[in-house]
Amino acid sequence: MSDRTVIVGGGHVGLTLYADIRRLRPTADVRVVTSRVPDWVGSPLTMRDILTNEAHTVPSERTDFLPEEPAASRALAAADCVLVTVPDIPKVRSAVVERLLELLAHRSVSIVMIRGGQGGALWLADRLSDPRAASWEVLLVEDSLYGCRVQGSRVEYKRKDQIGAAHYGQDPKIPLEALADALGEPWWLSRFALRSPSELVFDPLGYYIHTAVALDPGNVVRTARGERYLHYSEGIDPTLGGQLDAMDSERVALAASYGVESETFPQILQRQYGHRPRSTFHATMAATRDLYRSLSPADINDLRLSRSLREDIPALFTMLELARVQSVAMPVTKAFAGALPYLLDRIGLTPADIDRYPPLPAGMDGEAVRRLLDNRENFPNEDPS
Repeated sequence: MSDRTVIVGGGHVGLTLYADIRRLRPTADVRVVTSRVPDWVGSPLTMRDILTNEAHTVPSERTDFLPEEPAASRALAAADCVLVTVPDIPKVRSAVVERLLELLAHRSVSIVMIRGGQGGALWLADRLSDPRAASWEVLLVEDSLYGCRVQGSRVEYKRKDQIGAAHYGQDPKIPLEALADALGEPWWLSRFALRSPSELVFDPLGYYIHTAVALDPGNVVRTARGERYLHYSEGIDPTLGGQLDAMDSERVALAASYGVESETFPQILQRQYGHRPRSTFHATMAATRDLYRSLSPADINDLRLSRSLREDIPALFTMLELARVQSVAMPVTKAFAGALPYLLDRIGLTPADIDRYPPLPAGMDGEAVRRLLDNRENFPNEDPS
């Protein structure tokens, strides 16, 4: 088993991973690098599977959480498997990758990038051409391994039945087995469907299913008055559902222009959770009440700082860049992007307040994009032959 596992990020996903590792491997050498240590650390926490209602009590150790230097850097430098769970926010991801390049230069190590496939996918593919990453085995995960929510010392979660993943390195079995070993459950291996990085880039859809819901004018009014709603089942009315359905179809069409067969969101829900599509997009989302427990932001300030904006707006513009390169019309998606200045102004932000990844070079075509994402020449540890 992987004896030295480090989780980068102490949000819902990072804490759920920590709890799941501790559940089956109470003595595992696992550390969480995070700026915030939860109050419950040092006491037991409860994990509840929201699909089966099965519950477990899991120990936690204060020494497992590393908010300060030099302890965090020492743990990362000695890691066998690093699970990066921080959001795909440009400045945050850039800082994490640069730190890993410094601390893990030329080491044989497995790096698992949770939500590794979209907003920063092109930037990341280029950054991993750094010779210091030549011995890394990198697994890009389409999204979280779970649907999860951490409230106090209670973890509510559900494992996904199938998870798309892409690989950079010599052998995808290496990071897959490292992750399964870290979690202490070999059956995780059967849940991964390997895809190319260029295929994976079209799978995540937070750029509209998160942002358009959170910034919907009616939902902003609800947030302003302190009302919290279940994001997927209560935050989407029939009108918004029609808009999201159109944006979903545009994503699938964009993927097809790159020769990638993508799934609609209802199809993804069926693959990941066995959730049967209903007659409309809205009806499919409304039926996720027992599946998704993600709550809306607590107030407007919480919305301003939310990953729904900081992570997903950069991904929106990455998708529009991919559309520009292929001259693919995405009218509903472009209209939503065009409305962002107004939508953000309503909550006291401007587009300049949201970081973005660099645009693609003007002369880059679709084939060059695929070469950037998939061409083995980008990764010095692999033989181009």
